[in-house]
Amino acid sequence: MPAEVDDQVSRRAAFLASIALLAFSALTTFALIGWFYRSEVAWNWKSVLAVGCAILAVTTSALVWRAPTRMHAIMGIAVMAFSLLRIGPPGDWTWVSFALVAITFVLLMPLVHAVIVLPNDPEA
Repeated sequence: MPAEVDDQVSRRAAFLASIALLAFSALTTFALIGWFYRSEVAWNWKSVLAVGCAILAVTTSALVWRAPTRMHAIMGIAVMAFSLLRIGPPGDWTWVSFALVAITFVLLMPLVHAVIVLPNDPEA
């Protein structure tokens, strides 16, 4: 492929990965708002993990947007995968747990595509 086509594909992959991370962060924030509204004990390890993952997702989104590299996309995948720890073992899952897993996997798709097409370093 010509270099300009590769550059266009990389820019589009970085854009979609960045948007996916922002969407993940927004959905996590909305879930936290619901959690804080309904729960009697709002702060526990699950809520702290969700807050941390939401903040890291925004940070990683900025990295993917401003310096699109394969490593930044991998960092985004790691943040989203790490956030799944809050749902617990499969024996304890409810319909909300299945929804979280499904939405996370859908939002991971642009990041996996970015890992495939983005260069290892920004100068490449």
